[in-house]
Amino acid sequence: MKDFEFYIPTKVFFGKKALTYIPKELPKLGKKTLWVFGRSFIKTTGLYEKLQNLLYKAQIKYIELGGVKPNPLLSKVIEGVEVAKKNKVDFILAVGGGSVIDTAKAIACGYYHSENLWDFFERKAFPEKALPIVAIPTISGTGSELNEVSVITHDIQKIKHSLRSPLLFPKISFLDPTLTFTVSPEYTAYGAIDAFSHVFEFFINRENKKEDLTEDLMIILMKNILKWSKIAIKQPDNYQARANLMWASGLALCGLIKAGIGSYRFALHAMEHPLSGGYDIPHGMGLAILMRAWIKKYKENDMIKRFFEKIFELPIKNKFMVEKGVEKFEEWLKEMKIPLNLKEIGIPYEDLEILTEKAFKIFRLYKAEKEYSKNKIKEILEIAYF
Repeated sequence: MKDFEFYIPTKVFFGKKALTYIPKELPKLGKKTLWVFGRSFIKTTGLYEKLQNLLYKAQIKYIELGGVKPNPLLSKVIEGVEVAKKNKVDFILAVGGGSVIDTAKAIACGYYHSENLWDFFERKAFPEKALPIVAIPTISGTGSELNEVSVITHDIQKIKHSLRSPLLFPKISFLDPTLTFTVSPEYTAYGAIDAFSHVFEFFINRENKKEDLTEDLMIILMKNILKWSKIAIKQPDNYQARANLMWASGLALCGLIKAGIGSYRFALHAMEHPLSGGYDIPHGMGLAILMRAWIKKYKENDMIKRFFEKIFELPIKNKFMVEKGVEKFEEWLKEMKIPLNLKEIGIPYEDLEILTEKAFKIFRLYKAEKEYSKNKIKEILEIAYF
């Protein structure tokens, strides 16, 4: 294993009774919060009213900021910063999916930043202070409730960039799997793919490729997500399935499974962000299509072969078994009714050049342009198109 630093300061309450700890825990963070959420979901499920009562019990005053969309926009972040400053809130309460939590994180940083907030996402500035963040996820996938990352889309540029800072770890996360019972099969699938892709990227694009404890954890998580995603889609209120998916999603990107792997690249995410940022497609859908393309292109690579062996338990002894591995992955996507290519979701073929350019800019921002040339990016997108 490589030397590593592991840090996760988030306090987690997990289970059916997780929300009951709100009245005890939130007053420790202050008396007024900016409550960030999405569109109508929390109001139609009854969660909105339930949280209102818990906040009243905790004697927490709140200002609402609803309307956060999937692939969260910079404009909503800026609006949130203005509302938070005007009302002098003490902390941010994020209730929703990864988009809501990521928006809350960006607002938390923006509260103490008077310059261009997008500078954080272009690595031109780094946050020095942030408001405390509380997360209540209502869908499994991004793992934002247990990590220090925020991903935001620039409204005008139509590009997604990420911000990473230890200040962005939520202080408290309340994880109640029953809140995900009403998530549609479609978005259950996209969330599962997102969580799976986080582990997959660490698995294939890491410096330390030795078989060790960290790899074993990766394999356990990927197999867990494969198993329980199928059940959750068919049985939406299966608590075991929802609980395992929720916890696996958090563990996938909290830093645990990158401990000891050395340097790594999130190449698929860099190539996907122009897709969901530019066409407003679900992030998990874009990742599924690109992951399939990557697997097809690099199916003879030793790490992809090991992936086939460890995840699908295939003895890779010849090309037939390699192709079987590709089929197994595609079977999972088909079972979850996820599109397999860019053509299927209506992306114009001529847009591949634009997507290549945007992805290359992200790699250049991460100082990885030598590893991922425009030709290499275009090759993956070409495979992903058909």
